[in-house]
Amino acid sequence: MNKLAIFAAILFASSIAAADDIGRKLARYEQEAQQLGSQLPQPNQPYGPSAARLVDAEVEYSLGDYDTAALHLFDLAKPTSGSVGADNEAAVYYLAQSLLQKGDRGAARTYFQQIVKANTPGSKYYEPALERLVEIAIASSEPLDSPDTQQVVGALNSAQRAPSVPYVLGKLAFAKGDFDGAQQQFDQVPKGSDYELQAEYYTGTVAVAKKDLARATEIFTDLANRKPRTPNDRRMKELAQLALGRVYYEREEPGKSIDSYVTIDRHSDLFPDALYEVAWVYVKSKQFDKALRALELLEQSDPNTTKSPTTRILEGNLRIRKAQMIRTAQIEGTFNPNEHGDPGTEYDKANKLFTETHDQYMPGYLALTQMVQGSIDPGTFVDQIAGHNTHVFQLAAPIPDAAAQWLRDEPGVQRFVSVEDDIAGMREMIAAAKRDIARIEGAIAAKDHAGLYPELAQRRSRIAAIEDDLVHLRDQLADSQLRLVDGSADLAQLTATRKQLSQQYAGLGNPEQAFAQRVAAAQQGFDKLDDVANDVENTIGSAQAMAVALRKYSNDVQPAMAADQKAQLTQQLDDAAREAQAIEDEIAQVHDEVVLGKDLAAVGDDMHAQAREARRHVREAQDAEQHVLDGFASASHDRGQSQQLVALADRAWRLADDLDKTDATIAASVEQGIAQAQTTIAQEKANVVDYEKQLADYEKEAREIGSTQLGASFKDVQAKFYDIIARTDVGVVDVAWSQKEDSDDDLKRLNLSRARELKQLKDEFHDVLDANVPKPSEKKATTEPEMPKPTDADKAKPEDRIKPGGDDKAGNAQPTVKPDEQKKKGGGR
Repeated sequence: MNKLAIFAAILFASSIAAADDIGRKLARYEQEAQQLGSQLPQPNQPYGPSAARLVDAEVEYSLGDYDTAALHLFDLAKPTSGSVGADNEAAVYYLAQSLLQKGDRGAARTYFQQIVKANTPGSKYYEPALERLVEIAIASSEPLDSPDTQQVVGALNSAQRAPSVPYVLGKLAFAKGDFDGAQQQFDQVPKGSDYELQAEYYTGTVAVAKKDLARATEIFTDLANRKPRTPNDRRMKELAQLALGRVYYEREEPGKSIDSYVTIDRHSDLFPDALYEVAWVYVKSKQFDKALRALELLEQSDPNTTKSPTTRILEGNLRIRKAQMIRTAQIEGTFNPNEHGDPGTEYDKANKLFTETHDQYMPGYLALTQMVQGSIDPGTFVDQIAGHNTHVFQLAAPIPDAAAQWLRDEPGVQRFVSVEDDIAGMREMIAAAKRDIARIEGAIAAKDHAGLYPELAQRRSRIAAIEDDLVHLRDQLADSQLRLVDGSADLAQLTATRKQLSQQYAGLGNPEQAFAQRVAAAQQGFDKLDDVANDVENTIGSAQAMAVALRKYSNDVQPAMAADQKAQLTQQLDDAAREAQAIEDEIAQVHDEVVLGKDLAAVGDDMHAQAREARRHVREAQDAEQHVLDGFASASHDRGQSQQLVALADRAWRLADDLDKTDATIAASVEQGIAQAQTTIAQEKANVVDYEKQLADYEKEAREIGSTQLGASFKDVQAKFYDIIARTDVGVVDVAWSQKEDSDDDLKRLNLSRARELKQLKDEFHDVLDANVPKPSEKKATTEPEMPKPTDADKAKPEDRIKPGGDDKAGNAQPTVKPDEQKKKGGGR
């Protein structure tokens, strides 16, 4: 009996402790449930208020992400009531600035004009907008005396005259060639302002334009000695140092010019220009070694510049001059043996430079020649020049990189590329919009919409987690109450049903955790598919490289490939290219489907829905059992304990009911948002169709204009390439001619040396030679033999003399053929 009492006491104490623990949990859950149900976010709303979005866009602009800034500002820049408000004006200004930084001057001008027309009193963007309009007019090479520009200038003159206003007006006067007017404006820039150094630099350029190099030297020297306060001041100081080098060069002071150039920091973007120009100063000063070092450093610092061929040709010519100087020093005996150098080595380096430069630009010249002659359509290279190849595998061999780079540097092509960049950006935006629409439609088509809105989905997930714990807590409370009452048959049936459903629900594990694990596993599977697609793309890229090499080989191989073989190879490559492009399109679809699959994986699945349904059935069973148990509390073995358990069970029921209502409210909000989204999607799909039609028209027009511009630029770049190739060929000839002259000079010097040595030998051995040589008279007496006197035997008798033919009385023999007969046979004359 005592043991039973002790066991009952222990059981009672543990029940009290468990009840207290449940009470504390319920208190926390009640507080959290109140937070979950308050201030529910509305679906389909922007990610934040307009002020916060504007700040974000300004941050993106300050970080140099002009594309993202412009994209976010387009919506904010729309006037809400037909006029520009405070936030709208800031959005319009930064949108215009972003577009200007991207190079889209036309669109930027439109938004700046919008600010000027609004002319909001006290606006801090009014004057800056006027200044940007003037700068756009200067940069666009427009007539600077046009009415629009004059109107803007008049507005600036009547404005509050910020420090930047006279600076901008001075730039305008300078661009118009009014140097005196520009100087007057620059003098009005306040000292100590952010535009002081910029105005001073322009003052120096005015002096250069007026041929006052002494005054320009003073201004640039003062500017170069200034202590910069801002990055812009540091930029002005570097420009002044570069300008000083040029001014000193014009003043025939190479030493000071070199000192100015070498002060430019090697991390500056002006450093390549300084190296190139200082190399010419060294050339003018006949310091070829230093010029060569400057050119070699330039090649390393900026290998892709269009100055590269000129630099290499100059380096080759300097190598020739250096070889000649070394050879002259060797001949004169002034060559320093401690210095490394050999004429043959320098000639070889020069020949290598000329040959490599020739080989680098010859393919581009040949390709451009074919285009100029009309054998290749320039329009086929629009995507390559603009850098917008939609497919890795191409149907035609691309333009050599050197030619493409030079084409991009042409002013007309740069404008065309800018237009193509805008079109490509719009095309990508439309494609992204279509992908987003497809993703949204796919998510809407899913059965479970719980995960469509992340913030609401997080609340529903937390509600489900609390409800899952409440199921276990209510089971504990019910079991504790059953131990204190004498049940009935109906109660026993309800309890059995509840336990059976609870056991089934427990077999599902933690539904939210299981769902999260399934989502993670599904997304990992999609990631693996994406990796496989990327591997296929890499394989296609490798095949493209081989195809380009084969096309180049078929065009350049010597002797030329047979026509039928070349046609067959081209056909095979074209077929492979079309097949590869089809694969690329399919891979793009795979990427889109992977993204959609990852989205749908997080939306919900059947098992998640089954778990929610099972939890609902358990709750219904718990509610039914609890309703009956509450009636047995008065007949409990421990009435106080039963009442406490009933109160806790009632709190748990109310908490579950409140969470259910919050979940239903969220679900209704989600469905309402989906209905709004469907309406918006239908409108946006129609807009996308209209945008695609407009873009197709713009793209067609841009392609036609771009092809024409490319055709004209092909001729210009071809002429430049021809000049490079001709100069490299001349360089190779110069090397060979210089070596020939050296060989001829060596031969002449060798002959002269031989003649001098022979003469020296004759002079040294003159006495010996004279002693052994007889006099002419003596030599004749001793050397000429005495003629023998004739004898009678040697005298011929008259009858022994051979008679001439004329002395023969018999005359000549008769001819075999008489002349008359010959004439008869020959037919006469």
